[in-house]
This record gives sequence, C-alpha cells and structure tokens, in this order.
Amino acid sequence: MENILTNIIFLPLVFIIIMGLFKVPLHILRVGALSVSLMVFILVLVLTYHFDPDQTMQFVHIAPWITSYGITYYIGVDAISLVLLLLISFLMPLLFIFLWNEKRKGFFYNLLFLQMGVMGVVVSLDLVLFYLFWEMMLLPIFIMIGKYGYGMRQFNAMKIIIMTVLGSMAMLFSILYLGYEYLQTTGAWSFALSDLSTLQFDPKTSIVIAGGFLLAFAIKIPLVGFHTWMAPAYSSAPTPALVILSAIMAKLGIYGIWRFGFELFEEPLLFYTPLFITFALIGVIFYAIHAIMEKDLKKMFAFSSGSHLSLIALGLIVANTYSWNGSLYLVATHALNSAGIFLMIGMLGMRLKTITIDDLGGLASVAPRFAFLFAFFALGIAGIPGTGGFVAELLIIIGAFQYNIFVGIISATTMIAAMIFVFWMLQRTIYGKTNTVTADFKDLRISEMFILVPIAFLILLMGVAPSLFTPLFETNLEILLTQLGGVL
Repeated sequence: MENILTNIIFLPLVFIIIMGLFKVPLHILRVGALSVSLMVFILVLVLTYHFDPDQTMQFVHIAPWITSYGITYYIGVDAISLVLLLLISFLMPLLFIFLWNEKRKGFFYNLLFLQMGVMGVVVSLDLVLFYLFWEMMLLPIFIMIGKYGYGMRQFNAMKIIIMTVLGSMAMLFSILYLGYEYLQTTGAWSFALSDLSTLQFDPKTSIVIAGGFLLAFAIKIPLVGFHTWMAPAYSSAPTPALVILSAIMAKLGIYGIWRFGFELFEEPLLFYTPLFITFALIGVIFYAIHAIMEKDLKKMFAFSSGSHLSLIALGLIVANTYSWNGSLYLVATHALNSAGIFLMIGMLGMRLKTITIDDLGGLASVAPRFAFLFAFFALGIAGIPGTGGFVAELLIIIGAFQYNIFVGIISATTMIAAMIFVFWMLQRTIYGKTNTVTADFKDLRISEMFILVPIAFLILLMGVAPSLFTPLFETNLEILLTQLGGVL
C-alpha cells in the first residue's frame, strides 16, 4: 500500500508516454484510456477500503526530491482529499465512454494529463509539489477550450489562463516566503506542510501571506468579483472540459482553503472571515439572479454552480460541525449533479446544434428517457428532497444559522432561487409542444444511459441513505475542528 498513491497519480502519465512514443492508432488509444481510468478507479476503491475514518492523514509517502532546497515528494490522504479522489476516479471513465466516437486524439491525452494533475493536487503535502500540480492541470484545460471549444474559444481560453495564473503567482510568492522564513528560523529549507504550519508571524505579515493563497483559491472557486472568466469559459468549453471545470476543478479552490488556509493561517482567517462571508453571501444571490436571467443552458448552470460553490465556501468558512459536513457533502453531490447536467447539455447540443432555451420545448413527448434524467439532474442541483444536494444544503444552512441568524436566512435563499430558475427552465425545455427544432429529437441511446444512470443512482443513494457515506469523513472533520477550536 506504500506506493498506491504514486500509482494513482502517475499511471495516466505512464500511459501517455507509452502511447505517444509508439504513435498508436485511435482505437487502441481509446480502449487504453478507458482501461487506465478504470484501473485508477479500482486503486482508489482499494485505498478507500483500507482508509481508517478515525485517523487523519494516511498513506503518507515522503521521498527526497530537490534536497538542497528542502523540496520533497510528500503525499498523503485524509477524508477531504479522499472524497475528491473518489469523485475524479469515478467520473473519468464515464467521460472516456462519452468520448468513444471522438476522432481527435488530443481529447484523450489531455484528459489523462488533467487527471494526473488533479490527483496530484489533492494529495500533495509539499507546497512546491502542490503548486506544480496546480499549474499542470491548467494546461490541458487551456488546450481543450482553445483548440476544441466553441465561439470565442481562444479568447476565453486565454482569459481563464491569465486570471488563474495571476492568482497562482500570488500563491507562489507566499509559498516561497514561507520556505524562506523556515530557513531563517531553523537554518534549513522546507516546503512541507507539517513543517511550515509551525511558523509564527506577526499579524500583518500573516494576513499578507494568507492573502496570496486566498486570492488563488477565490479565483478558482470562483467567488463573486473573481468570476469573470467563468461564464465565457463554460460556454466555450467542449463537454469533457466543461464537466471537469464544474465538477472537479472549481472544487479545488474549496479544497485549497480547507487544506492550507486552516492548517497554515488559522489566525489570519479570522481577519478574512467577514470578507469571505460577505463575498459568499453576495455570490449566493448574485449568481442565482444571473441563472434566472440566462437563456443559454451552459451559462445558466455555470451561474448555478457559482451560487452553490459560494454556499460551499460559506459553510467552510463558518467552520462548525454542521457546515463542514454539509460543505464536503455538497462538494460531492454538486460534482455529480453538475457532471450529469453538463453531459446532457452536451448531448442536447450534439443533437440539435443549439442549447438556447427559446429554441427548445416538448422534449418529454419525443424523448421521455432524456426528459426524465435531465429533470432529475436539474432538480438535484436545486436540492429537492430525496437527493444528496438537499441533505448537504440543509446541513450548511443549519450551520449558517448556528453561526449567525442573518447569515442563515441569506444562505437559505439558495434553495428558493434554484427552484425558481430550474422549474422555469424545465417548463420551457421538456414540457409544452415540440417545434421544428425538437420534433425529431432522438432519445437517449443505451451507451448514453450507461453513462448517466450510475451518476443518477449515486445522487439518489446519497439523498435517501446519507448514513452510508457520512461515516467516511465525519470523524476526520470533527478532529480537524477540535484542533481549530481555540482559534475559530
């Protein structure tokens, strides 16, 4: 089990190198990519089976790397990173099945490279290693949007890369400063999280250093004010890139605050807490209003994601048992719901060449399977009872009320606003009469059902039987909150 995390991270890279060196034909690349993603999923399931929910960081592996500067290959898993590993490894095989008829090899190489980068981010415990994986995962997204996307794809790809790199540079300066301060304090370089968490700074310095990290994470989420890349990128992204952006990469900003914000900067977070809560509350309402006003399905659910990600950030920053459990549960359920809905929007676009609401209507009468699953994912995003989203949002709202009644009231508007735009959208897309665009709409094929049904089943199971999942992370989060008890 010592090297299982290394295998999980680098198995896609080994496959990329082998396939690239031998210039294999498309059908071998297609089968190989799916096989590798399934192997990674199996390894993550094995990791989960051996994971002890009563312990924090596990499967830790440390190896020297750039020894003269104290940079190590330092990886490990706790409940927070395990949830993300499970999500990534579950969704990747489904994306490769979705791409089964794709003739452009670049999709397969880029998705495998992206999987390696994202996996590396969520297990890295050396800050330089974390930064390298953080930057690495941007490249395939940039290529997939810029080369394979739609509309102003090159401009929008450049926009997302510039904004995220600016945030990343701020984080890099903070990382280098932490390593230098450790050198001044101990006489040796180190970028290990366990070492840097022992450093003490004056309040002003701590606030500035923490700000570098928080800027990078705020852009990635994105919190309102740092969101201008989101709607253009989502609208231009091809479906696989869109699923990764919404279901996985947006959650990494939340993960970054959880991992590094609370472990390195507990006291500065007290300074930033009112600001973060303000941004999160504004985002919950701002994004919901934009979603209600949108007629493009991609942009509508992009803004919906922004609203829910703001709610997750709110639950994270108020930092109590209810809110943390709800935030991590919503990370998982929202990832599954957004993956399902964006896959279906991609299928809709391939069939009709339009995803504008005004062009749709009457899908339930010609494609009942499509209409049912589309409504299920949309209502799951809105958090209807019986889905995992309802459980997660309810926990966050309870936690928000526990923190402050005003914060609780505002956070509760997420459910109301989501219901408004989801029912309005469904009424105009799947109900009513067909038109010249939708009259010949083809229902879901067996292969498409094979992709969507497992996601829908998992969302339903997380809604009706949350006790099957919460023991995986509840104790871990309780331990972390106990450690922070004297600070937050």
